[in-house]
Amino acid sequence: MRTAIAIGFLYAVFIAPASAASFNCDKASTFAEEVICSDSRLTVMDEELARLYKAALASAANKAAISAEQKAWLATRDHCKDSNCIMQAYADRIATLKGAAGGVTGTYTMKGGEARIQQANGKIKFFISASHQENVGEISGETALKGDHADYADAGNDCTLAFKFSGEKLVISQDGSCGMGLNVSGSGTYKRVSTAAPSFDDE
Repeated sequence: MRTAIAIGFLYAVFIAPASAASFNCDKASTFAEEVICSDSRLTVMDEELARLYKAALASAANKAAISAEQKAWLATRDHCKDSNCIMQAYADRIATLKGAAGGVTGTYTMKGGEARIQQANGKIKFFISASHQENVGEISGETALKGDHADYADAGNDCTLAFKFSGEKLVISQDGSCGMGLNVSGSGTYKRVSTAAPSFDDE
């Protein structure tokens, strides 16, 4: 009886992790999947990524784009030759999906600039203020959020903006004056300092 109990305990210890990943480890067919099933850290990351991906799909206006990004990421992951590569791939993708699924609403700042973002219904409303010496400029608008990025264009205002969200960071690339004034640009890397819905009273 004791032997049977011991065998049962060992079976539970070594088999349990196989059901912990987001996929069936008994059917692992790639090197990456086998490594994930044998490494508890990667198993946890795989579960987290699966939850974030599901949430991103649920909130995305363009579900096909999120799905395509995920398939491309899986292909990249499966090219990994060691566990460190796989872990980095998961860390990068989780950061991206947190931006998409966890919400990008908040206030972001950098030296000489501030960006306020409100996410809702697959779109972002934004307000950007920046300065250069004595010159201060502002721009606001609304555009579709596609996964972890958004693009805004206003030809009449000589303005193109690209937003890239990654975890708590926001990278904005500005092309054109955007009516912000001489040498004033919203381009740069911003850090989120608040996740509260921002005020747009001074647009």
